[in-house]
Amino acid sequence: MMSIQDPDTCCFLSSSREHPIHLWDAYSGKVRCSYTIIDHRDEIVGPNALTFNLDGSRIYCGYKNMIKIFDLDRPGRDGQDIKTTPSRKSKEGQKGIISCLAFNPDRSGLYAAGSYSQTIGLYDESNNELCSILQGTENESIGDIIQVQFSRDGKYLFSSSRKDNYIRCWDIRNTGNILYKLERNGNTNQRLSFDLDNTGSFLVTGSLDGKMIVYDLVNLDSKGSPRKVLDRLAHDDAVSAMSIHPTLPLIASCSGQRKFKLINGDISENDQNQNITSDNSLKIWRAKGDYAWCYYSAEGEIVIHPVTNIEGEENTSKEYSFDNQGTIDISNEISLNANISMVEEQINNSNIVSDNGSDNYIMTYVKFI
Repeated sequence: MMSIQDPDTCCFLSSSREHPIHLWDAYSGKVRCSYTIIDHRDEIVGPNALTFNLDGSRIYCGYKNMIKIFDLDRPGRDGQDIKTTPSRKSKEGQKGIISCLAFNPDRSGLYAAGSYSQTIGLYDESNNELCSILQGTENESIGDIIQVQFSRDGKYLFSSSRKDNYIRCWDIRNTGNILYKLERNGNTNQRLSFDLDNTGSFLVTGSLDGKMIVYDLVNLDSKGSPRKVLDRLAHDDAVSAMSIHPTLPLIASCSGQRKFKLINGDISENDQNQNITSDNSLKIWRAKGDYAWCYYSAEGEIVIHPVTNIEGEENTSKEYSFDNQGTIDISNEISLNANISMVEEQINNSNIVSDNGSDNYIMTYVKFI
């Protein structure tokens, strides 16, 4: 687990097509080492899915009909190949490109692998054997899986798919069935990611129409489904990723999608320019209210600290909520020419406050131009 007290743990992975996997130092911004996947033609293959296991000792990579595992302390080409199906013609196992991976936080050793063959495989980390497969029915297809994420207690699995308007919640402990579906506008081949907060109380997701949507997973509606507690326009383009800060009341969202310029004699030059306008930006949102600080213990349990505000002062209220009454608002806007370091500078700038002088809600806006 990443800790600022141990600089060796402050690192992250990146991959791209036909290039090795790079392990980056989060402090220096330099590549520590690389891991290479070579296919049967002796060519470099970039993985379609990439993640650490829970203790950070191994790297799991997904590609066609295969999961490859690298030991973190052994960079290079040496890794363990786990076939997800015995052969290309076999009907057994999990077929297709492994497009996403996630480990169960309950430390049971279970991990999930989503594929473009519209299946989710559950594997045992101790032997990397397939335990079960989650898939759609004759009446409902679940689509090509693009993200999987376990609930904080490890009892449920959330998944999303390409060209699909739902995030599905699976009961992986008992029936293996879909418990409920959370709606969003996701009818695109682009990956639109979601995230869960550390208490497991809220799920936040972006949508194709630029909205930020928050679902309350604890306080259900009359039908027993999570309530939509926030639905607001956050960007002027598709919201491709959402991430909740593990301890602070901050949410990051980013937007943008590939646009193609259409040449049409009946369309004026101004109309053409308007059609290709994009919102490629990163926004940091701060929700109003009081927050309980929490983290995971060594035993995997959630530990709740006394409730504090953002300055570390203790409060009596224990409210952690989102609503439609403007608890999330806009502050500053800056322009950025491919200089990611400015993001950290803006976040750490104590002068960033909302226009009305209140520090209850705040946003940093980074625009990529």
